[in-house]
This record gives sequence, structure tokens and C-alpha cells, in this order.
Amino acid sequence: MKKILIIMGFALVMTSGLFAQGAQRTNYADKKQVEDFFKSKTMVVLDANQMIGYNIVINDAMKKYWTITPFEVIKSDEFDKTSKNSELSFIFLSKVQLEKDKEEVFYLYMNFVMGADVKDLVGLPELLSIPLAYEGVDEDDYIEKLPAMLRFAQLHLNNLKTAKNLKKFYFLKNYNADSKLLKNMTLLLQESDLSKEVNSLQKIKTVYPGAVKIVSAEEIAKAVENKTPKTAVLHQISPGPDDNKGRFYCQIYDVDSGKLYYYDHQNISQRRPVGMSANDFRKICKKWK
Repeated sequence: MKKILIIMGFALVMTSGLFAQGAQRTNYADKKQVEDFFKSKTMVVLDANQMIGYNIVINDAMKKYWTITPFEVIKSDEFDKTSKNSELSFIFLSKVQLEKDKEEVFYLYMNFVMGADVKDLVGLPELLSIPLAYEGVDEDDYIEKLPAMLRFAQLHLNNLKTAKNLKKFYFLKNYNADSKLLKNMTLLLQESDLSKEVNSLQKIKTVYPGAVKIVSAEEIAKAVENKTPKTAVLHQISPGPDDNKGRFYCQIYDVDSGKLYYYDHQNISQRRPVGMSANDFRKICKKWK
């Protein structure tokens, strides 16, 4: 099992928080740049570490699921040469430090941007940024969910195309309105992704009436690959159960359509340890009424 040690050979450590969902930024793509995306060729930038599984999975997933633009897979050193081309769009990994974090913590994000003649990566017009993991966390924690994330990215980009208010879709929590659709679906979870207060089916049933299965990583990967109908998966991002700094994220994706049903993050503390909590389940149920 490989760990992410090098994000991209040339990548900047972004300290401004500009790739953080909910952070203040000025370089989201505007309406024209969104329209330009659909005329663009998408360049999928491989990680500089050629041995990691991400490169294999993203290449395969793009071939199977990416339909909205033509695409080409390129090496990381080619990105530096092509990123200023506004006729191209890009998918790449970046290492991100969020401005509001009190501790020095780095996250791995998958970014969807338009090319532009700007000084550095932070200035590229952003279409979407999805947090994947903490830097250094085993990539197996997220790569099996990349196909679902790619399907979501295409739904998101089509939403941007037709949106009257782009800001609505640039904050991923706005997709939580669709969590009402989880009422008739089965949610797949791993025990390690749950906080202690809901780390069994018996505990979950006290706060969540929907169908839930606690499964292995292999079963989640199989569900994503097979696009199992009426099934959703949790992607939980944390540094590990013994680490109490930074944030943890909860994301729930439909493995068939790619819809994002739930997105939230919390600061880690002794009072709020990592893992999907009873409160997360309650927030989802509120949308069912």
C-alpha cells in the first residue's frame, strides 16, 4: 500500500485557503469560463509519483465515466507548460493548507480548473475542488471512490452550466438539500469512518431510520464499480482516530448517478472526535420531513 508523499513535482503548498470549500476566494470560474469549459479539452494530470494507485484509477475512471469533454492524460511536468492555455481545462491533485486551521495540517484535494495566464496555481479559475484525504494517509482510503467523484463532478459542471447563480453550487453544502433522497437508499459505511457513539448498526438505528450496512473497503469498491442501484457510500476524511488536530469531512455519494447527498466538515477536538456522528445522521433526517 502506497502513501501520498509527493503530490505533484512542481506543486505549491497553498496557504491562502483558496481551495477550501466555504473559504473566501475571488477566482471561482465565472459564467464565460464555465461555458469555455464545455468547449475545452480536459487535461488529466498524473501525480509525479508514478507508482501510486491514483494514476491507474483516475486513468481508468476517465475512460469509463468521463463524457462531457474530450480528455488527455499528461505527466505532471507537462502541466507547467500548458496551464496558461485558456482553451484547456485541467484535473490535478494539490496539497492544501487551509488558512483558518490553527495547526499546520495539509490536505489532498482533487481540483477541476480552467487554464489561465496567472502567476501560480491558486489563480487558476476553479470549477470544483474535492477534498480527498490528509497528506500521508493511505491512498486506499479514497481511490476506490474516485469513479463516483468523477460522476459527481460532471453533474456539478452541468449544474454550473445552467445555473443563474453560480455561487449556489460553489459551496458544496448546498447539495445537502438532496439528502432527502437517501430515505429510499442503502448507505454503505466502514466502521472506521464512524464515531464511537454510532459505531454499530444498533446505535445508528437510534438516530437514523434509513437502511445502513457496515461493510469492508472491498465491498464499497465493488458497489462503486458496479454502480449498484439505490446505494450510497460515505467518504470520511480524517488523520486517524488518535489525531486531534485539523478537520474531518463527511461526503456521501450515490454510486450509480454520482449525486452528492451530504457534505460537511467539522474541526477536530476532544469534544468532537473524528468520524460520522449521531448529529450527522440527524442532519440528514431533517431533510426527509
